[in-house]
Amino acid sequence: MKNGLIVRTFLAAAAALLVLGCASGGGSAPPQAPATGQHPATWLATHWASYIQNPGQCTTCHGSAAVQPTAPVVSGQTCFACHHPSGPNHPDTWNLAVPTPDHGLAAMAAAGPAFDPAAPLFPMQGFASCTPCHGALYNNPTQGYAPSCYSCHTTAPHPPKPWGAGLGLPATQPRHDLTDQSNAPECAKCHTAGANSTITPVSPAAPGTAPGCYNGTLCHNTSF
Repeated sequence: MKNGLIVRTFLAAAAALLVLGCASGGGSAPPQAPATGQHPATWLATHWASYIQNPGQCTTCHGSAAVQPTAPVVSGQTCFACHHPSGPNHPDTWNLAVPTPDHGLAAMAAAGPAFDPAAPLFPMQGFASCTPCHGALYNNPTQGYAPSCYSCHTTAPHPPKPWGAGLGLPATQPRHDLTDQSNAPECAKCHTAGANSTITPVSPAAPGTAPGCYNGTLCHNTSF
């Protein structure tokens, strides 16, 4: 009887430690309600910030974020339930420059929708998709959680000049004319009114005009 009581006590203590490990909000662990072990209701919209600061903190309850777990995980929910097929991390080819790195092609693509907690498959496309982790201005680590784009680019978020079209650049060279026009609001952060460009529209747009590629807000208008 005494041995049985010891075993039951040990198992109860182990179970309690497991629950605390997934439910505690202390230390570097993500915030969770001790009574239920669940994240706050707003967690889906902000969880990426905690993950990027300490990816390892999620593995106890959700399993590996790099390799899809083959066995059940403590929480019953893996990172791949929402992030697939490569999980929450960038693909291995993200920085390979053959002929243009995947992250460059993704940035120049049509801007995707903003993160939606109701449909958390966040598409990594358009320059704005880089900003949650790399900073609103791409060069300010205090606004992001991943390295600054300037850690690789000298003229982030795009390659060094010449970035323009019609300059004899190779077909594989990323160029601003290959960038989808939906990215104009991100370009405007640095280039509005020629702040970071030597080219300004012949006829500037009226104040309050939304940034666009051919409406006089950045470089071009219908007469340029």
